Amino acid sequence: MSFRSFGVYSVAVFILFSCSNTVERKPQVAEKAPSETPVVIVKDGEYYLQEAKKSYVNTQDSYQGNLLLLSAAEAFQTEGRCDKSIKMLQVVRKELNDEQLRRHSNLIIAECYFTLDDTTHKNADTLLSNLPSNTIFSARINALESEFYVRKKQWLKGASSLLRTAVPENEKSQKIWSFLKNLSLRELEQASLQHSNLQPWLQLAIINKRFALNPAEYKQQLLNWQSRNLTETIAINLPEEVIKMLQLEHISPSKIAVLIPLSGRLASQGIAIKKGILASYYEDLKNAQINENEIFKELHFFDSALKTPEELNTSVANFDVIIGPLIKEKLAALKDILPADKIMLGLNRPESTSTNPTSNSITDSLETELPKPVEQYFFSLAPEDEAQQLARHIFKHQLVHPVIFAAEGSSTQRMAQAFIDEWKKQTNTSPELTSFTTNKDMRMKVSSVLDVAQSKARIKQIEYLSNKEVFGVERNRRDIDAIILFASPEQTELLNPIIEASLSPFARKSLSVFASSRSYSIDINQNSLRDLRNLTFTDMPWMLPDHDWKALSAEVNALWPQEKDSLLRLFAMGVDAYNLIPQLRTLRLLSNVNSHGLTGDINIDSQGIIHRNLPLAQVKQDKVSLIGMD
Repeated sequence: MSFRSFGVYSVAVFILFSCSNTVERKPQVAEKAPSETPVVIVKDGEYYLQEAKKSYVNTQDSYQGNLLLLSAAEAFQTEGRCDKSIKMLQVVRKELNDEQLRRHSNLIIAECYFTLDDTTHKNADTLLSNLPSNTIFSARINALESEFYVRKKQWLKGASSLLRTAVPENEKSQKIWSFLKNLSLRELEQASLQHSNLQPWLQLAIINKRFALNPAEYKQQLLNWQSRNLTETIAINLPEEVIKMLQLEHISPSKIAVLIPLSGRLASQGIAIKKGILASYYEDLKNAQINENEIFKELHFFDSALKTPEELNTSVANFDVIIGPLIKEKLAALKDILPADKIMLGLNRPESTSTNPTSNSITDSLETELPKPVEQYFFSLAPEDEAQQLARHIFKHQLVHPVIFAAEGSSTQRMAQAFIDEWKKQTNTSPELTSFTTNKDMRMKVSSVLDVAQSKARIKQIEYLSNKEVFGVERNRRDIDAIILFASPEQTELLNPIIEASLSPFARKSLSVFASSRSYSIDINQNSLRDLRNLTFTDMPWMLPDHDWKALSAEVNALWPQEKDSLLRLFAMGVDAYNLIPQLRTLRLLSNVNSHGLTGDINIDSQGIIHRNLPLAQVKQDKVSLIGMD
């Protein structure tokens, strides 16, 4: 072995010993044992490091010494001391003449980089991309690849890579299931045509997505799937949520109480919800007459405006399911006093969804069994949800520099803040926010934010300096790639043309303009639609053209032709609230399963919070065209 190589190895060993005091470790003290008991040697990183040093000094066998150093690096990695592994291997790997040893070294460094903070993941990705998959380390390389894909939410690639690892079969099967259940039904169906090696998991995930809300059909489909996959690990050891689905007792109430304001300042909102609930109830009665096994349900409405939470609690004593209240304060108060045998679908979202009572004394909590919490779900048309969905949509489509224009007002400002908070989660950056009051203020601020005013000033300055008339076109800022509007339909009709007129014709691509349902009304005429051209916005399916409820829409238009947009949305909420009752437990158990409703694609998280995914639409050629769901 050359003097230079020995020097490198000495430096590597010195580095490791010098940084060993930075990691707090308990010294391993050998206990005195009887003479017949052999001394146990702990083969940790320090042990292999000492052996490598001895090998270099005694035999000068560089290959054997390198093997021992790699063993030391592996041991430090196992001990959670990746910093030592990386420091040593970065010094030593330049002297590794054997290709296999270099690959082993790069793999250890890549694995260590991946366990550190996010800033080192790119380094790990670079190393991993240069490692050939057909080596003795292929199982480990695939395991690391799988983790990378999962971090990027590339579930199919993550599952395919995991399939080629040495992870125990049952653990591997459950992990693959946890990846694939995140795909939409359309993605699963497309994948089933291309990934034959993942068929058992894909087919089960398709059954979960397509039939979960139909219990009888779900069980039949599951039996058919098991008969086709008798020897597959996933069929032998079903995922826990599938087992729970088979054991789930679905909600089938006989008496339903609806607590909504039917008088006072919120009477119109309450009556709109009542109309929606009754529409679903009468449809349910028709089905009950056709199907003799259906249980007839009693439906009672209570005016929540006239009762305190305590009085409402007394009124619903003989009911199975409670829909409402609508007012946030009454909902928060009622949810804490309802008996445990009630199921509540609140028509709002309280500040806190915790239902477990707390004790003032540790002794009390130990000696007294806590009462069972009420089964509760919370359904809201919160405008903040739309803003968060817009932020996720824009991020998903790789737009990186949005600016927000928001009208002064509680709802629009809350939406703007919700967008900013969600954008920070996605990108760790904060978008620009500009608020406006009057139409004049709006025009001035759009011109200022898009840098049009500055461009006009530059043209005038050139005219002044040249003492000639200059024919110029204003140019807007080039760093902005999306504009988000939180404004009323009337304000948006003014804003959108101003923005369009402010954009330079020399720009390589046009700016995308996004808005929420607050910017759209079904009563918009053709002139207004022309002012909204190229606007992309979110809204519930019920309010958009070409939805699935044409007959119901025709009835509503015939009965209430002058109904306002806001009340039509509350009607849709009433329809969905009633229809969700038998689906609530399934959706809560399978959070990746959606129910297609008038208000959007609905799913429920573990806290009982109902979330809606809204379709996107765009104004094109003087009409609204559906783009689709994210």
